[in-house]
Amino acid sequence: MTGTGLRERKKAETRSALRETAVSLAHRDGPDAITVEQVCAAVGVSARTFFNYFASKDDALFGVDAGVLSAIVADVVARPAAEDPATALITVLHDLLSDAAGSSVWHDQLALIRDHPEVLPRLDDAQRALERACTEAVSLRTGRLDLDAHTTAAAVLAAQRVAVAAWREQPDGPGPDVLFERSAALVRSGLDLPTHPSS
Repeated sequence: MTGTGLRERKKAETRSALRETAVSLAHRDGPDAITVEQVCAAVGVSARTFFNYFASKDDALFGVDAGVLSAIVADVVARPAAEDPATALITVLHDLLSDAAGSSVWHDQLALIRDHPEVLPRLDDAQRALERACTEAVSLRTGRLDLDAHTTAAAVLAAQRVAVAAWREQPDGPGPDVLFERSAALVRSGLDLPTHPSS
């Protein structure tokens, strides 16, 4: 392995350790009870190192990594040209959700949000960053940055959020990726729900 590759791997490991530790401590003690200094002490790094990776404690707890956002854009753009933008975005987000579902830190983040609902407004920055990346991805596929691109990204992300919320309510049922397939299919159909006449 090259020196550059080793350094990048160590950076990724440090970032993961900081995030995992921050989420674990916040879930145990409450998000407002922990400090950056506590997280750093547990990992064995300085506060300066922490801020090389995260802008704030909330960024460590809930932020979306810039590398993940860049990968979403690149992966959507790289999907087959014959795919419509919504399908391309759905496919990439489905794969990302499948990976997240196998991540212990993602489950810990969901547990933190469940047990401390007061943190929900703190997720806004992460949600906006994710929506910007998805909108950019759709825009690059279509050559248009307009209402259609924004609406496509927002609708697909809404389907993903609904799927994750439904899975959290019934974690023993189908996985979040399976539920996302269902909600995304409805988006792809143009929200064409069957209408049943009232009896």
